[in-house]
Amino acid sequence: MRAKILVVFLVGSSVQAAGLRKVMILDFKNLDKNPNYSYLEDSITEAIRNDLKAKFDFKELPQKDWRSLAQKNYFLWPEENHSRGFALNLGLLARQDIAVGGFYQAIIENKSRRGGYVIRAHVFVLDIGKKKVVSEFDMTMPADASLFGAVEELAARVVKESKSVLPNKGEAGKQQFDDDEIGPHELGLIAGTGVFAQPQQFSGNYTTDNALYSKDFKSAISTSAFYAYHDFLLPRMQLHLMGGAQFASNDLAVATDSKRIRASLLDISTAGHIGYEMSFWRFTLTPLAGGGFSMASIQLDYTTLSTLPVDATGNTRSGNNLNTSAPFAEGGLKLGIKLTSRLSLNAYGMWRQSFYIGESVGHAYAAGGISFRL
Repeated sequence: MRAKILVVFLVGSSVQAAGLRKVMILDFKNLDKNPNYSYLEDSITEAIRNDLKAKFDFKELPQKDWRSLAQKNYFLWPEENHSRGFALNLGLLARQDIAVGGFYQAIIENKSRRGGYVIRAHVFVLDIGKKKVVSEFDMTMPADASLFGAVEELAARVVKESKSVLPNKGEAGKQQFDDDEIGPHELGLIAGTGVFAQPQQFSGNYTTDNALYSKDFKSAISTSAFYAYHDFLLPRMQLHLMGGAQFASNDLAVATDSKRIRASLLDISTAGHIGYEMSFWRFTLTPLAGGGFSMASIQLDYTTLSTLPVDATGNTRSGNNLNTSAPFAEGGLKLGIKLTSRLSLNAYGMWRQSFYIGESVGHAYAAGGISFRL
Protein backbone atom coordinates (compact mmCIF):
# COMPACT_ATOMS: atom_id res chain seq x y z
CA MET A 1 0.00 0.00 0.00
CA ARG A 2 1.33 3.44 -0.89
CA ALA A 3 0.28 6.35 1.23
CA LYS A 4 0.83 10.04 0.69
CA ILE A 5 1.29 12.36 3.64
CA LEU A 6 1.14 16.10 3.18
CA VAL A 7 2.69 18.32 5.85
CA VAL A 8 2.10 22.06 5.69
CA PHE A 9 3.93 24.82 7.57
CA LEU A 10 2.47 28.27 7.37
CA VAL A 11 4.61 31.08 8.71
CA GLY A 12 2.76 34.18 9.76
CA SER A 13 3.77 37.55 11.09
CA SER A 14 2.67 37.78 14.71
CA VAL A 15 4.98 36.97 17.60
CA GLN A 16 3.85 36.83 21.18
CA ALA A 17 5.20 39.38 23.60
CA ALA A 18 6.91 36.58 25.47
CA GLY A 19 8.68 35.49 22.27
CA LEU A 20 6.67 32.28 21.77
CA ARG A 21 5.34 31.55 18.31
CA LYS A 22 1.78 30.26 17.92
CA VAL A 23 1.44 26.86 16.27
CA MET A 24 -1.66 25.07 14.94
CA ILE A 25 -1.23 21.31 14.41
CA LEU A 26 -4.00 19.96 12.17
CA ASP A 27 -5.27 16.37 12.13
CA PHE A 28 -3.52 14.16 9.59
CA LYS A 29 -6.25 12.81 7.30
CA ASN A 30 -6.70 9.24 6.06
CA LEU A 31 -7.58 10.43 2.57
CA ASP A 32 -8.84 7.07 1.23
CA LYS A 33 -10.45 6.21 4.58
CA ASN A 34 -8.61 2.89 4.46
CA PRO A 35 -9.51 1.16 7.75
CA ASN A 36 -6.19 -0.72 7.79
CA TYR A 37 -4.33 2.54 8.26
CA SER A 38 -6.79 4.67 10.20
CA TYR A 39 -4.55 4.48 13.29
CA LEU A 40 -1.96 6.60 11.48
CA GLU A 41 -4.18 9.67 11.79
CA ASP A 42 -3.34 9.89 15.48
CA SER A 43 0.12 8.31 15.27
CA ILE A 44 1.56 10.76 12.73
CA THR A 45 -0.01 13.79 14.39
CA GLU A 46 1.26 12.85 17.85
CA ALA A 47 4.75 11.94 16.60
CA ILE A 48 5.17 15.35 14.98
CA ARG A 49 3.64 17.17 17.96
CA ASN A 50 5.92 15.38 20.46
CA ASP A 51 9.10 15.94 18.42
CA LEU A 52 8.33 19.62 17.88
CA LYS A 53 7.66 20.18 21.59
CA ALA A 54 10.83 18.33 22.55
CA LYS A 55 12.97 20.59 20.36
CA PHE A 56 11.26 23.98 20.23
CA ASP A 57 9.47 26.53 22.40
CA PHE A 58 6.01 27.47 21.07
CA LYS A 59 2.36 27.77 22.09
CA GLU A 60 0.00 25.29 20.41
CA LEU A 61 -3.59 26.21 19.52
CA PRO A 62 -5.77 23.51 21.15
CA GLN A 63 -7.40 21.06 18.76
CA LYS A 64 -10.92 21.85 19.98
CA ASP A 65 -10.37 25.56 19.28
CA TRP A 66 -9.27 25.29 15.66
CA ARG A 67 -11.91 22.63 14.97
CA SER A 68 -14.60 24.92 16.35
CA LEU A 69 -13.28 27.80 14.27
CA ALA A 70 -13.33 25.66 11.13
CA GLN A 71 -16.90 24.47 11.76
CA LYS A 72 -18.18 28.03 12.22
CA ASN A 73 -16.67 29.35 9.00
CA TYR A 74 -16.85 28.58 5.29
CA PHE A 75 -14.39 25.67 5.27
CA LEU A 76 -15.51 22.27 4.05
CA TRP A 77 -15.09 20.46 7.34
CA PRO A 78 -13.75 17.87 7.86
CA GLU A 79 -13.26 16.94 4.18
CA GLU A 80 -10.63 19.61 3.47
CA ASN A 81 -8.64 19.81 6.67
CA HIS A 82 -5.66 18.34 4.80
CA SER A 83 -5.34 20.97 2.03
CA ARG A 84 -2.91 23.88 1.86
CA GLY A 85 -5.74 26.33 1.18
CA PHE A 86 -7.59 25.20 4.30
CA ALA A 87 -4.48 25.48 6.48
CA LEU A 88 -3.55 28.89 5.03
CA ASN A 89 -6.96 30.46 5.52
CA LEU A 90 -7.58 28.91 8.93
CA GLY A 91 -4.11 29.95 10.07
CA LEU A 92 -4.78 33.55 9.06
CA LEU A 93 -8.20 33.51 10.68
CA ALA A 94 -6.82 32.06 13.92
CA ARG A 95 -3.89 34.53 13.93
CA GLN A 96 -1.38 31.72 14.04
CA ASP A 97 2.31 31.90 13.16
CA ILE A 98 2.75 28.30 12.03
CA ALA A 99 0.33 25.56 10.97
CA VAL A 100 1.26 21.89 10.62
CA GLY A 101 -1.09 19.58 8.76
CA GLY A 102 -1.31 16.84 6.17
CA PHE A 103 -2.86 13.68 4.81
CA TYR A 104 -1.89 10.17 3.79
CA GLN A 105 -3.22 7.97 1.02
CA ALA A 106 -2.87 4.21 0.55
CA ILE A 107 -1.46 3.27 -2.88
CA ILE A 108 -0.33 -0.11 -4.22
CA GLU A 109 3.36 -0.08 -5.21
CA ASN A 110 3.77 -3.65 -6.52
CA LYS A 111 0.62 -5.22 -8.00
CA SER A 112 2.33 -8.57 -8.61
CA ARG A 113 2.95 -9.09 -4.91
CA ARG A 114 0.26 -9.40 -2.26
CA GLY A 115 0.48 -6.62 0.25
CA GLY A 116 2.93 -4.67 -1.91
CA TYR A 117 2.23 -1.30 -0.34
CA VAL A 118 4.38 1.67 0.72
CA ILE A 119 3.60 5.02 2.33
CA ARG A 120 4.87 8.04 0.47
CA ALA A 121 5.22 11.38 2.27
CA HIS A 122 5.33 14.73 0.53
CA VAL A 123 6.28 17.63 2.81
CA PHE A 124 6.43 21.30 1.93
CA VAL A 125 6.71 24.69 3.67
CA LEU A 126 4.47 27.66 2.84
CA ASP A 127 5.14 31.30 3.68
CA ILE A 128 1.84 33.00 4.62
CA GLY A 129 2.98 36.56 3.94
CA LYS A 130 4.31 35.69 0.49
CA LYS A 131 1.88 32.82 -0.12
CA LYS A 132 4.53 30.59 -1.66
CA VAL A 133 6.32 27.30 -1.06
CA VAL A 134 9.73 27.84 0.52
CA SER A 135 10.71 24.19 1.20
CA GLU A 136 9.56 20.82 -0.12
CA PHE A 137 10.63 17.18 0.15
CA ASP A 138 9.33 13.63 -0.52
CA MET A 139 9.64 10.59 1.73
CA THR A 140 8.59 6.97 1.16
CA MET A 141 7.87 4.64 4.10
CA PRO A 142 7.33 0.86 4.04
CA ALA A 143 3.91 -0.40 5.18
CA ASP A 144 5.30 -3.19 7.37
CA ALA A 145 6.62 -3.67 10.89
CA SER A 146 9.13 -0.85 10.39
CA LEU A 147 6.38 1.71 9.74
CA PHE A 148 6.47 3.22 13.22
CA GLY A 149 10.21 3.80 12.92
CA ALA A 150 9.61 5.49 9.58
CA VAL A 151 6.95 7.74 11.14
CA GLU A 152 9.54 8.85 13.69
CA GLU A 153 11.95 9.61 10.83
CA LEU A 154 9.23 11.70 9.20
CA ALA A 155 8.70 13.62 12.44
CA ALA A 156 12.45 14.22 12.75
CA ARG A 157 12.51 15.57 9.19
CA VAL A 158 9.63 17.92 10.07
CA VAL A 159 11.67 19.18 13.05
CA LYS A 160 14.62 19.82 10.73
CA GLU A 161 12.43 21.83 8.36
CA SER A 162 11.10 23.87 11.32
CA LYS A 163 14.46 25.19 12.53
CA SER A 164 14.16 28.39 10.51
CA VAL A 165 10.78 29.34 12.01
CA LEU A 166 10.84 28.11 15.63
CA PRO A 167 13.28 28.95 18.47
CA ASN A 168 15.13 26.13 20.22
CA LYS A 169 14.26 25.29 23.80
CA GLY A 170 15.22 28.17 26.07
CA GLU A 171 15.82 30.62 23.21
CA ALA A 172 12.33 32.07 22.77
CA GLY A 173 12.51 35.84 22.35
CA LYS A 174 16.28 35.89 21.79
CA GLN A 175 16.23 35.83 17.99
CA GLN A 176 13.22 35.27 15.73
CA PHE A 177 13.90 38.01 13.24
CA ASP A 178 11.25 37.24 10.64
CA ASP A 179 11.42 39.32 7.44
CA ASP A 180 7.66 38.97 7.01
CA GLU A 181 7.02 40.99 10.16
CA ILE A 182 8.16 44.12 8.31
CA GLY A 183 7.89 45.62 4.86
CA PRO A 184 10.42 45.49 2.00
CA HIS A 185 11.77 49.02 2.51
CA GLU A 186 15.09 49.77 4.22
CA LEU A 187 16.52 53.24 4.91
CA GLY A 188 20.03 53.81 6.21
CA LEU A 189 22.92 56.19 6.82
CA ILE A 190 26.60 55.27 6.45
CA ALA A 191 29.94 57.03 6.80
CA GLY A 192 33.49 55.93 6.09
CA THR A 193 36.78 56.65 4.34
CA GLY A 194 38.49 55.80 1.11
CA VAL A 195 40.61 57.00 -1.79
CA PHE A 196 39.55 59.59 -4.37
CA ALA A 197 41.76 58.96 -7.41
CA GLN A 198 42.45 61.50 -10.16
CA PRO A 199 43.10 60.69 -13.83
CA GLN A 200 46.67 61.29 -14.98
CA GLN A 201 45.90 64.50 -16.87
CA PHE A 202 44.71 66.07 -13.60
CA SER A 203 47.83 65.08 -11.65
CA GLY A 204 50.71 67.05 -13.13
CA ASN A 205 53.39 68.87 -11.11
CA TYR A 206 53.40 72.63 -10.74
CA THR A 207 55.83 74.62 -12.92
CA THR A 208 55.97 78.30 -13.73
CA ASP A 209 54.28 77.80 -17.08
CA ASN A 210 51.66 75.23 -16.06
CA ALA A 211 48.66 75.32 -13.76
CA LEU A 212 48.92 73.29 -10.60
CA TYR A 213 46.77 70.14 -10.49
CA SER A 214 45.83 67.80 -7.71
CA LYS A 215 47.16 64.39 -6.74
CA ASP A 216 44.97 61.63 -5.29
CA PHE A 217 43.11 62.17 -2.02
CA LYS A 218 43.92 59.08 0.02
CA SER A 219 41.82 59.78 3.13
CA ALA A 220 38.55 61.06 1.74
CA ILE A 221 35.67 61.02 4.25
CA SER A 222 32.38 59.78 2.79
CA THR A 223 28.81 60.13 4.04
CA SER A 224 25.83 58.55 2.27
CA ALA A 225 22.19 57.71 2.63
CA PHE A 226 20.76 54.60 1.04
CA TYR A 227 17.43 52.99 0.24
CA ALA A 228 17.04 49.27 -0.36
CA TYR A 229 13.95 47.48 -1.66
CA HIS A 230 14.01 43.83 -0.56
CA ASP A 231 12.66 40.94 -2.67
CA PHE A 232 12.89 43.07 -5.81
CA LEU A 233 11.52 40.98 -8.72
CA LEU A 234 12.80 37.76 -7.10
CA PRO A 235 13.12 36.56 -3.48
CA ARG A 236 16.28 37.89 -1.77
CA MET A 237 17.05 40.25 -4.65
CA GLN A 238 17.61 43.90 -3.68
CA LEU A 239 17.30 47.19 -5.50
CA HIS A 240 19.85 49.39 -3.74
CA LEU A 241 20.02 53.17 -4.28
CA MET A 242 22.67 55.37 -2.72
CA GLY A 243 23.48 59.08 -2.70
CA GLY A 244 26.17 60.92 -0.80
CA ALA A 245 29.32 63.00 -0.77
CA GLN A 246 33.06 62.70 -0.17
CA PHE A 247 35.11 65.40 1.55
CA ALA A 248 38.89 65.63 1.68
CA SER A 249 41.78 68.04 1.98
CA ASN A 250 45.44 67.63 1.27
CA ASP A 251 48.73 69.57 1.30
CA LEU A 252 50.34 69.19 -2.10
CA ALA A 253 54.04 69.58 -2.87
CA VAL A 254 55.09 71.61 -5.89
CA ALA A 255 58.09 71.30 -8.17
CA THR A 256 59.51 74.86 -7.81
CA ASP A 257 58.74 75.83 -4.21
CA SER A 258 59.54 74.49 -0.76
CA LYS A 259 56.07 75.44 0.42
CA ARG A 260 52.94 73.44 -0.17
CA ILE A 261 49.49 74.42 -1.34
CA ARG A 262 46.14 73.44 0.12
CA ALA A 263 43.63 71.40 -1.91
CA SER A 264 40.04 70.55 -0.88
CA LEU A 265 37.63 68.08 -2.46
CA LEU A 266 33.84 67.88 -2.67
CA ASP A 267 32.47 64.89 -4.58
CA ILE A 268 28.71 64.34 -4.83
CA SER A 269 27.61 61.02 -6.31
CA THR A 270 24.53 58.89 -6.88
CA ALA A 271 24.51 55.16 -7.58
CA GLY A 272 22.16 52.25 -8.12
CA HIS A 273 22.92 48.59 -7.44
CA ILE A 274 21.37 45.16 -7.73
CA GLY A 275 22.15 42.80 -4.85
CA TYR A 276 21.39 39.29 -3.58
CA GLU A 277 20.95 38.94 0.17
CA MET A 278 22.17 35.82 1.99
CA SER A 279 21.11 35.37 5.64
CA PHE A 280 22.94 33.57 8.46
CA TRP A 281 20.96 33.91 11.73
CA ARG A 282 21.43 37.61 12.62
CA PHE A 283 23.87 38.28 9.79
CA THR A 284 23.21 39.19 6.16
CA LEU A 285 25.73 39.31 3.32
CA THR A 286 24.75 41.11 0.11
CA PRO A 287 26.99 41.29 -2.98
CA LEU A 288 26.22 44.51 -4.88
CA ALA A 289 26.89 45.50 -8.50
CA GLY A 290 25.85 48.65 -10.33
CA GLY A 291 26.96 52.12 -11.31
CA GLY A 292 26.31 55.83 -11.07
CA PHE A 293 27.66 59.31 -11.67
CA SER A 294 30.17 61.40 -9.72
CA MET A 295 30.22 65.22 -9.76
CA ALA A 296 33.53 66.23 -8.15
CA SER A 297 35.02 69.67 -7.59
CA ILE A 298 38.57 70.33 -6.36
CA GLN A 299 39.62 73.76 -5.07
CA LEU A 300 43.34 74.61 -5.12
CA ASP A 301 44.70 77.47 -2.95
CA TYR A 302 47.96 78.96 -4.31
CA THR A 303 48.27 81.75 -1.72
CA THR A 304 50.62 79.72 0.47
CA LEU A 305 53.32 79.64 -2.25
CA SER A 306 56.33 81.95 -2.20
CA THR A 307 55.41 83.15 -5.69
CA LEU A 308 51.99 82.97 -7.24
CA PRO A 309 51.73 81.27 -10.63
CA VAL A 310 50.70 83.35 -13.64
CA ASP A 311 48.30 82.56 -16.43
CA ALA A 312 48.85 82.95 -20.18
CA THR A 313 48.07 86.69 -20.00
CA GLY A 314 50.63 87.31 -17.27
CA ASN A 315 48.14 87.73 -14.44
CA THR A 316 48.83 85.97 -11.13
CA ARG A 317 46.51 83.22 -9.98
CA SER A 318 45.56 82.75 -6.33
CA GLY A 319 43.85 79.41 -6.94
CA ASN A 320 42.16 77.07 -9.34
CA ASN A 321 38.96 75.00 -9.52
CA LEU A 322 38.86 71.60 -11.18
CA ASN A 323 35.71 69.71 -12.18
CA THR A 324 36.33 65.97 -12.60
CA SER A 325 32.84 64.57 -13.11
CA ALA A 326 32.48 61.10 -14.60
CA PRO A 327 30.23 58.02 -14.76
CA PHE A 328 31.39 54.95 -12.87
CA ALA A 329 30.80 51.24 -12.40
CA GLU A 330 30.77 49.99 -8.82
CA GLY A 331 30.64 46.72 -6.91
CA GLY A 332 31.26 45.34 -3.47
CA LEU A 333 29.78 43.74 -0.37
CA LYS A 334 27.30 44.84 2.27
CA LEU A 335 27.46 43.05 5.65
CA GLY A 336 24.51 43.53 8.01
CA ILE A 337 24.03 42.60 11.67
CA LYS A 338 20.43 42.63 12.97
CA LEU A 339 20.10 44.31 16.35
CA THR A 340 16.30 43.92 16.28
CA SER A 341 13.84 42.78 13.62
CA ARG A 342 13.97 46.30 12.15
CA LEU A 343 17.30 47.85 13.20
CA SER A 344 20.62 46.75 11.66
CA LEU A 345 24.27 47.73 11.66
CA ASN A 346 25.84 47.67 8.19
CA ALA A 347 29.38 47.65 6.80
CA TYR A 348 30.27 48.30 3.16
CA GLY A 349 33.39 47.55 1.14
CA MET A 350 33.16 49.00 -2.40
CA TRP A 351 35.36 49.40 -5.49
CA ARG A 352 34.55 52.19 -7.95
CA GLN A 353 35.91 52.43 -11.50
CA SER A 354 35.45 55.94 -12.95
CA PHE A 355 35.50 56.51 -16.70
CA TYR A 356 36.97 59.78 -17.97
CA ILE A 357 37.59 60.64 -21.60
CA GLY A 358 40.52 58.49 -22.66
CA GLU A 359 41.22 57.11 -19.18
CA SER A 360 39.76 54.91 -16.45
CA VAL A 361 40.64 55.29 -12.76
CA GLY A 362 39.84 52.92 -9.89
CA HIS A 363 39.45 53.74 -6.22
CA ALA A 364 37.97 52.10 -3.12
CA TYR A 365 36.13 53.03 0.04
CA ALA A 366 34.82 51.37 3.20
CA ALA A 367 31.92 52.61 5.30
CA GLY A 368 29.63 51.61 8.14
CA GLY A 369 26.34 52.78 9.57
CA ILE A 370 22.82 51.94 10.65
CA SER A 371 19.56 51.17 8.86
CA PHE A 372 15.87 50.73 9.65
CA ARG A 373 13.34 48.42 7.96
CA LEU A 374 9.85 49.77 7.28
